Amino acid sequence: MRPALLALLLAAASPALADEPPKKMESDRPMAGKMKKPGMKQRDVKRQSEKKEREMQPILRKEEKAMEPAR
Repeated sequence: MRPALLALLLAAASPALADEPPKKMESDRPMAGKMKKPGMKQRDVKRQSEKKEREMQPILRKEEKAMEPAR
C-alpha cells in the first residue's frame, strides 16, 4: 500500500517540480487597477509596504507583549 501511495505522490509532484520557477515581478511596469496613483510603478508599492512594516514593528511587539498571558 505505502509504495503505491509513494509512487502516486511522486508522479503527481513531478510535473510541478519540472516547471520553471516563478518569474520575478517586473517592477518598472506601471500599476494596474483603480487604486493606482498617476505615474506609480509596482516597485513603489513594494517600497511603501516595506516602509510601513518597519514603522509598525515596534507597535506590534508592544501589543504582543501586552497580550501575553500572566502566569
